[in-house]
Amino acid sequence: MLMEAELSLLRLYMEWGVDTALADVPADHRQSTGHAIGPRTARPAPDDRPPMPGRNGPYAPPTARSGHPAGLADAAGNTHLPRAMPSPMPPAMPGTGPGTGVGTAASIADSVALARQVAARADSPQALSMAMDRFEACPLRATAMHTLVPHGPTHAPLMLIGEAPDADEDRSGQVFAGVCGTLLDEMLAPLPLTRADLLLATALPWRPPGGRPPSDLEQRMCLPFLERAIELFAPQRLLLCGRMPAAMMLGRDSQPRREWQPLALPGLPPLPVLCMRHPLQLRASSTARREIWQSLLLVMQTLRQSA
Repeated sequence: MLMEAELSLLRLYMEWGVDTALADVPADHRQSTGHAIGPRTARPAPDDRPPMPGRNGPYAPPTARSGHPAGLADAAGNTHLPRAMPSPMPPAMPGTGPGTGVGTAASIADSVALARQVAARADSPQALSMAMDRFEACPLRATAMHTLVPHGPTHAPLMLIGEAPDADEDRSGQVFAGVCGTLLDEMLAPLPLTRADLLLATALPWRPPGGRPPSDLEQRMCLPFLERAIELFAPQRLLLCGRMPAAMMLGRDSQPRREWQPLALPGLPPLPVLCMRHPLQLRASSTARREIWQSLLLVMQTLRQSA
């Protein structure tokens, strides 16, 4: 009778995706506060110039200056960029205005080129965030409630890139918020990593209307801002959570592998990248939970070896 109960418990663990024993005695890791793997100290610039504000430590949106309104703080103390900010950006290209999502070949190429020019001009995380919030050529900006910018320290050991913003993220203006954030915290609970150690971002800065899939044009226009964020924040590794960031960063024809693979970005050395399921997939099936756990074990093994 006792043996049957133990076998039933083991089967339940397997269905939940638990296939590795971390200790001989069970423990509620959600109540523990283990040692966290923090970001490495940024190396000084070759010319020994002092670092620019915001280049070391967590990004904080700038305060008001020259008549521009300051960011709005929520109950958690997070600051968001206001929507009433004046925009120096040129008007949207023909065929790429709000609600269209399409355009001629010339207008699409012009819009993507404009996004690359705007992103390239940003020389700090703050400047990039301001440029993203003022970019009017992408139709998604007109319908979204907030512009979601990458949040976290520079030179973080890991940068997590999620799918397009969902309703919770769009309403709060925070990356990995709501149910998604709760599940991410559950994933991080048994591991020596916290949100403060990570650089968090979404594949797109704006939520598509009604949560519809973003068009190819919209993804191509948002990609330069994501690539520039990687360059400015300089994380040590990338974790692509979901199909959209994997397709945007690695190409639609590539086959994501359950192992680290190099990503080549212009002007940067190859960056190790790992594809895994999105935190929301924790609720999908036992197979999804098992794959997420295996990916997290690989992440922790790699981080400990490089610490």
